[in-house]
Amino acid sequence: MTKQLPHADSRSLRLGIYGGTFDPVHLGHLILASDAREQLQLDAVLFVPCAQSPHKVGRQTASSRDRLAMLRAAVRGLPHFWVSRCEIDRPAPSYAIDTATEIREAFPRAELFWLIGADQLPKLTTWERYRELRQLVTFAVLERGDGEKRLPSGVIRLPEPRRVDISASEVRARAKRKLPLIPLVPAPVAAYIQRQNLYY
Repeated sequence: MTKQLPHADSRSLRLGIYGGTFDPVHLGHLILASDAREQLQLDAVLFVPCAQSPHKVGRQTASSRDRLAMLRAAVRGLPHFWVSRCEIDRPAPSYAIDTATEIREAFPRAELFWLIGADQLPKLTTWERYRELRQLVTFAVLERGDGEKRLPSGVIRLPEPRRVDISASEVRARAKRKLPLIPLVPAPVAAYIQRQNLYY
């Protein structure tokens, strides 16, 4: 178990795992995580910033340290949102199966839900050791998709999914042009980006 994860207690948890580059984290991430917590009755959502996504090689622009710091700033004061650095502490690239295995060891009695965007559905079966991963987690699609009718086995959709039209690329583009970042990102994240001169 990584020391950054909260200690497991004796009760079973319903735990959401929200992985991604979070480059940077924005309000869309927080809204969708909140939807998942409420609609799936999760005890907590664990944000897991990756060291390097195997699907986004060469596309990250902020360091792991900065992305982790922005995530921690974004969820500060939100007791049901946790942050783990387990993928950052492992050699890249970051694979979901390794993270799910580590979290299962930390929380052996938890029911795990891996939160994904609708855009990840078409490539889900190509994930590293997908069949094994599917035995550890239930995949939960956060957003309304573009007309998917049938979900693969082991995948569910939020009862009331929504589409949030905020993207990290939009935030980075605005930062580069020195345009206001609020309300696309939480105020502490906007302040961090400005203070560290990120994305300029």
